[in-house]
Order: sequence, then C-alpha cells, then structure tokens
Amino acid sequence: MKNVFLISFFILLNSCSSKGEEPVLETESPVEEVPFIESDSTTDSQSSSSSVESFKIKQSWSQKPDGYERNVFYKYPENGNDNNPVAIVLHGAGGTPQIELDENNYLINHILVAPEGYDRGWNIAKEDTKAPDLDFIKKIILHLKTFEKIDTDNISIIGHSNGAALVNQLLIELESESFKKAVYKFCQLNAFQYREGSFWARSNIDSEVHDLEVLPASNNRKILSFAGTEDEACIYYGGEGVNKYNFVNAELAAFVWAKAFGYEGVQIENPIEEAAPLENFYRFSYLDGKVIHYKLQGAGHGWEQDYKWNDDGKRLGETIIKNFIEN
Repeated sequence: MKNVFLISFFILLNSCSSKGEEPVLETESPVEEVPFIESDSTTDSQSSSSSVESFKIKQSWSQKPDGYERNVFYKYPENGNDNNPVAIVLHGAGGTPQIELDENNYLINHILVAPEGYDRGWNIAKEDTKAPDLDFIKKIILHLKTFEKIDTDNISIIGHSNGAALVNQLLIELESESFKKAVYKFCQLNAFQYREGSFWARSNIDSEVHDLEVLPASNNRKILSFAGTEDEACIYYGGEGVNKYNFVNAELAAFVWAKAFGYEGVQIENPIEEAAPLENFYRFSYLDGKVIHYKLQGAGHGWEQDYKWNDDGKRLGETIIKNFIEN
C-alpha cells in the first residue's frame, strides 16, 4: 500500500503544475458537440449501473484547428434511483479519467463523470495545453441533460491539484445554475486568478495574461477546500510554487470566496481544531458552512504525504467530501 501511495503522490505532485487560470471568452475557438457515443463496454442505455461508458465532445482551437474529439467517461451508481446527482471529477496533470473514477468510487450516490484533459492536463495559464476547457465543461453539462435518471440541477465539481485549479476557474467563470458545489484539493487560487482584490480571466486562452476583471459567475454555490501547510507545490501560506505559479494564501483564498458569496465579517484567524482522530486538522467555516476550508497541519501535496490522522486517513477526507456534496 505504501508503494501505491507514493506513486499516487508523485502523480499528484506533477498535477499541481497547472494552478493558474482557465479559458475564458472563447470567441476565437469554435466548438461543436459530438452526439453521445457508447463505449465498447456498455449497453445502449445511459442508465447502466455497473459499467463505464463514454461520449465525446468535439472542439477546435489553436493546437487542433481541424477539430479534436475529447473523451468524457461516466458511470452510474448501483442504487437504482431515478434522479441521481452528478459529480464531475477532474484529474490532475498527468492523471487520467480512470484514476478519478476509481478514487471517487466512494461517492456511491452520484453519477461520476470524468473528462479527459488534453495532453492529460487543464489549461490554466502555464500548461502546454491551450484547449478551451471552460467551454468543454459547459458542453459536458449540456450533454448530460440528455441523460436518463439524472438530476442535472445538482452538479458538484471536484478536482485536485491541476484539476483543483480548473475548479477555481470554473467558480470564477462558469455561468451555470446546475453547478452547485465545488471541492478543490491541494491547489487554491493563484495570482493569475485573484489579485488586487479582484477575480480575473483571459481574453485569449493561448496567453498567460489574465486581463479581464470579472465577478464570480454565481454566489449560489458551496465550496469545500483542503490544503497542506507543507505543500511545496502549491504553497499554503502563499508564494511561488510549482511551475512558478504564485499562490494566494490558502486561508485568504477561502476568505476571498466567502466575501464573494456575501460574507461581511473579518477573516477567521482561530479555526476550529477537529476532534480526534483528526489530529492537526483545522476547519475554517464561513456563512454557516457555505465556504469551508480545511488546514492540514504538516501535510504535503496530498492526503498521505507527511501527514497521518490514523491508518485510515484518506477515508476520513472522503467522508467529509461525501457529506458535503450530499447535504
């Protein structure tokens, strides 16, 4: 198991190299949705409960001017319900949709949807991929509305590292009433996305320059975040981290989101220390739990690295996420 955790950590470490900002106004990148395409392993009903299925979204952008079909994998829960909420799970840089489906299989009451980032990453600012990922997620949500046994008015988006960076950008830019809850793990806002008291986006997704000052698309959302104080990739207390991204202090980032959602108080300085077995585990909660941040004292860039709650530490984090998006 330790070897598995080490492998997972190194995959996760690579993934934070994408903390920046996400595609914005895609006026120069025409996109086209491809109809649902069944995977080889499924029946022709989107309500299959045991197998992984897929569909494709076709987009064109500077790197793929002739068009490119992007894969989206999904799996229904085995509960037999007729109105299942959705969890879109975003891999980190170098990750895969299958990893996300496997690692989030504890969300037994949700349809799991795992998109595939171009070049196994998400276009935040400094990545090699310049794909229009904001539009990609928009089109995924639109396509999901054609599915059976699905509650597309109740969508959560969960990401870690590079995927968490995209979650932050979606919180800034994605205008969708369906997007209700966000979970970002081990990658808070960076200075591309938030600076000088404002949120920012790009007028050109091929550029690193974030030149559009914007208001977050919706405040009718809830946010849960996790960050480790010893994270050397996405710096907890703010500063230059992986790929020379400049990160906002993780506690300030939570406060910034709370203010964007209507909080008028001061930033929390004395968080709640959770009871055992969550040793060195601190909770910052705003707006009656609408914005929650967990500080993992001594943790690195992931659940296991240099951080021990008990022998089942990761499962505790999973329980928190599951409770958050189900309530």
